[in-house]
Amino acid sequence: MKNLLFLSVCLLATFQSWAADGIQFFEGTLDEAKALAVKEHKIIFIDAYTSWCGPCKRMSKEVFTKEEVGTFFNKHFVNMKIDMEKGEGPNVAQKYSVTSYPTFLFVNEKGEIVHLAKGGRPADQFVAVGQAALSKNDNSAEYAEKYEEGDRSPEFLLAYAYELNKGGKSSLSIANQYLRTQEDLTTEENIDFLYDFATEADSKIFDLLVANKTKVIARKSKESYENKVQEACDATVKKAIEFKVANLVDEAKKQMKSANPSFAKQYDLLADINYNKGQEIADANLTKLLEKYLKKYAKDDAEEWHEEALYLFRLTDDKKVLAKAAEWAETANTLAANPVYAKTLAAINVKLSQPDVVNKAAAKAKNMRN
Repeated sequence: MKNLLFLSVCLLATFQSWAADGIQFFEGTLDEAKALAVKEHKIIFIDAYTSWCGPCKRMSKEVFTKEEVGTFFNKHFVNMKIDMEKGEGPNVAQKYSVTSYPTFLFVNEKGEIVHLAKGGRPADQFVAVGQAALSKNDNSAEYAEKYEEGDRSPEFLLAYAYELNKGGKSSLSIANQYLRTQEDLTTEENIDFLYDFATEADSKIFDLLVANKTKVIARKSKESYENKVQEACDATVKKAIEFKVANLVDEAKKQMKSANPSFAKQYDLLADINYNKGQEIADANLTKLLEKYLKKYAKDDAEEWHEEALYLFRLTDDKKVLAKAAEWAETANTLAANPVYAKTLAAINVKLSQPDVVNKAAAKAKNMRN
């Protein structure tokens, strides 16, 4: 039994590094990132690292990969990773006086430093670094003053809305006011505006984005449109979780049906799953939803089966739920030979107190590594 408990602790430690998709890093030069920052009305986040830096590796593995970190940084920044000893790294290091690693640089489209922080830190503190960068980039006060003085010109409202976004502030009211000044929403500038500000599915701007779907796809691409639609619907589901308003999930599903009908049935399940996951309770209802999704949309995807098995494992000690998780982990192992999947199965069976299965799975994982 002591050996089983030791194995369980080791496996749990291994799984702490697992995470959903996190920060999406731009692959290009700093000059190209500056051009993109202008286009997207964002500032640039640079992870200044070296290949030998231990804290840099931990940040990449354990923090940048976290969903909440990715959600925040992908929304507000053009993200880059630059090795300070390769390519343009030495020039970047010299320009910004980078002498320790990791260093987190936040620069504007002109290449000017907005904010800088050094050293690894956990996810919540790292997001706080990003929030500090946004606050330092917030130049909306002068716009607010002009607004109070009565400026309602389209050019001003357009600039004000983007400035609020750059500072991480709510821009919905100003964005809607700008749109009311426009007779033609199909200009390139206005299509870009709809795309940039349709951040939640339960909004008038999202409705306008969908109403101009053909123009948006012509301007941005079909893939970009569909990604934007899902991001907005996901944001509405997250709001449903945060404020405990279940009917917002139904709103997100309805909007997906209108915006991207071919994905609507699959999204119905995803929305319900994500809302239930947001309650952080692994019960029979969540298990039923997950199994339905896996069998219908991921039946040959070992990674999906493993991910959901691992999710239940980390959340509950309920034997019935864990038994289902063990089934899914076994399916993952059947679909693909992967020592991580074998470890997951072993860990689940530790909780289920099935030593024979644990030992077989542990041996299988060891053989895969050799």
